Amino acid sequence: RLPIVAGTSFTFVPILINIGLKAGGGEDAYYTIMASIIVGGLVSSFLALFYKYWGKIIKPIVPAIVVLAVGLSLLSSGANQFLGGTAIISNVILTGETGTGVSYYLYIIVAFVTIIVTITWGLIFKGFLKNINIIVGIIVGYLVALAIPGMIDFSSLKIDIGNLVGPSGIFAFPQFLDFSKLKFDVSSCVLTSVVFIVSMVEVIGGTTASSEVGLNRMPTSREFGGAIFTNSLLSTFGALFGTLPLTTYAQNTGIVAQSKVINRFTIFIGGLLLVIISFFPPIANFFYTIPDAVIGGTMVILFGSIVVVGIKSVGEAGFSDKNVLILTISLSLGFGLSIATIAVGSDTYQTIGLFKTLGVSWLSDLLSSSVFNMFIVSLILSWALPDNMYIKFIHHKNNKNDNE
Repeated sequence: RLPIVAGTSFTFVPILINIGLKAGGGEDAYYTIMASIIVGGLVSSFLALFYKYWGKIIKPIVPAIVVLAVGLSLLSSGANQFLGGTAIISNVILTGETGTGVSYYLYIIVAFVTIIVTITWGLIFKGFLKNINIIVGIIVGYLVALAIPGMIDFSSLKIDIGNLVGPSGIFAFPQFLDFSKLKFDVSSCVLTSVVFIVSMVEVIGGTTASSEVGLNRMPTSREFGGAIFTNSLLSTFGALFGTLPLTTYAQNTGIVAQSKVINRFTIFIGGLLLVIISFFPPIANFFYTIPDAVIGGTMVILFGSIVVVGIKSVGEAGFSDKNVLILTISLSLGFGLSIATIAVGSDTYQTIGLFKTLGVSWLSDLLSSSVFNMFIVSLILSWALPDNMYIKFIHHKNNKNDNE
């Protein structure tokens, strides 16, 4: 019953990519990933039932750092989209051309137009109009891209007149997976379940932030458990249709903070609208025509806002000597480990890949996630370090009125 919106989570992306590569790619990889999500969601749902017991081990600084970790892990994605998207960037690096016939500098112009309009709109207007600055930025950016021949690909909007009901028509029903093809690989299920546990802490952080900015209070133990259970069970349910795992959206916290809209009926209507749209492929396909440069012009703001929410959450947990040290090591070791690279000859490799060479590829898969790393480091240090980081020596002088 909290003002929380859930959606597919970036937290799982590094692990799921590695699981897919390990499974050999293609259909086998797809069904291995979906099987691991089904199992991981059930494991997380079961654990959520007992939150009031194990939730006590999660100190306030831990979910705050996890929210910060999620934001940091998304910054590169937002930057890549802002620069045109991975496909465009790859083509330019390899061939010097975008591959679309459009000059690369035009993608940068579109991205800058989008972010400038988004920021300017938010500065000029107040209230409701201020809160739709992201939408306005996307619309203006899209119109600019539309004016540039070749920048927008409309091929996905083609409708098969002979099959109006189906993925290529105008109406389609959700389709279940082919359950006979699911591949329940033990190591993959374990890895995904571990990331679900990390995601539970992310849910705690997102639930706390949304409740504090919207309701001016901390969630109850029942609400924490309910939020985790809902996200986990819906992740399993969604996987039956081929959907990736869900988590609370940190962007939602920013929207709640700006608009102060926490009415459940309003949020329900928004969710219902998305459900209705999902039955009409042309509408969904239309959103896919939005260039990455336009999305990037707004995502750099939203992804950056997640980092800011994480920083604010850390501040609310308190900048004690202990928390500062936990944050310091979580950033330098937890986040640093996931982005560290090393040049070997003319090639660059992730340093964490050395564990694959040592025969423990599963460890490399886990440590490739900055969210997982920062969660583990912060959780261990929150219990290993004393609350009072420095011993206070008290010297009693002879004069009882002059104590130090």
